[in-house]
Parts: sequence; C-alpha cells; structure tokens
Amino acid sequence: MSTFRDGFSALVALAFAAACTDAASREPVALDASADAQVAASASGDDDDSDGRRIAMRDDCDPRDRAWDPTGGCQLRRGAVTLAEFNAENNSPLAASVVGHQAWRNDPSYLKIRRGRTVKVRNEGGRVHTFTEVQAFGGGKIPSPALNKGLVTAPECPGSINIPPGGTARVSGLAPGNHRFQCCIHPWMRALIKVKTGNEHGDH
Repeated sequence: MSTFRDGFSALVALAFAAACTDAASREPVALDASADAQVAASASGDDDDSDGRRIAMRDDCDPRDRAWDPTGGCQLRRGAVTLAEFNAENNSPLAASVVGHQAWRNDPSYLKIRRGRTVKVRNEGGRVHTFTEVQAFGGGKIPSPALNKGLVTAPECPGSINIPPGGTARVSGLAPGNHRFQCCIHPWMRALIKVKTGNEHGDH
C-alpha cells in the first residue's frame, strides 16, 4: 500500500485504500450472492444489454481534487465533489447513523423484474463500488466511522467483490421475492430488486 502524504486524514485514507487496492486489475469473478443467485463481476466495460434491465452505480467525485489520489483517485472526466465535501455530507447531526453523500447512489434504487431475468449493473462513477446481496442492510467492509457510523457490518460484506470504474456485474438466478443489494464500501448505496413470478403486471 502506498505511503500517505502529509495533510491527509490517515483514517479516511486507510479506509478508502482498503477498498481500492488493485481493484482495476481484478479478473472476472463469479460469487454466490445467495443460494439462488449468481453475481458475476468483470473489470471490462462490456456494454451488451440485450434484456434492458440495468442499475447504474454512480458517484460524482471531482478528478481535480488531488485528495482522492492516495485512495485510488477519481476516474470521472467531470465531477464536482471534493473529498472534503464527501466527508462533510456523510453524517448529519440529526441522525444516529451515516446518511451518506447523495451523489453516491444506485440508479434506480428499486427495480421490478420477472423471474429468470438478468440485471446488468455498471459502475458509472469514478470510484470503486460493490453490488452485494445482503440478508439485511448494514454497514460495509471498510473500518471507518466516516463510512459506517452507527451501522453493524453486513455479514456478506467482508468477502464482497470490488467493481472498478467502468466495470460491470450481472445478477441472475434470483428467486421470486425481494432481494437487497448494497455497496459494501458506501453502505447507503442500496437497491431493492423485486422478482415476480411472471404473471404479475408492472414489470420494469
């Protein structure tokens, strides 16, 4: 791990670095998301989207802010959120747990599909994210109060797969019912995929 520069918060830098180390060099990996689901993640930017079911992981990091550099930098061409703003917006004096910067999000955060459909997930942000199925929403895998204040780590998060900027994942084999997914680095990035039997209306 690279040495941190003077003037940066060591705690925050360490937290981000743990998530970003070697993320861009990961090979395609298959991970059992649950007994019924498979999540396949790849660092390649495969744009095949034949079934039209997509979720985009987004952020708005500012590539001009060098404060992002020690933890993987910012791969966006244009972004407006400095690391200082990101840290300031993560918590609220009115909340007992992290609220998170709203530019870090899954879009959409709620998706209805028929059984048998595949959902393509793409990291369209400039930072590393994960898209991990969890039994219950909780904290992430980074040991930082700035990212996990008030949350208990979701048991599925320590083994989660990092998806670098431009990387994709496919979620398939989901049984009927509600399936919860979150980023295990930025745990307020959540998504609920509702799988229907195929006889119901309102498939999106």
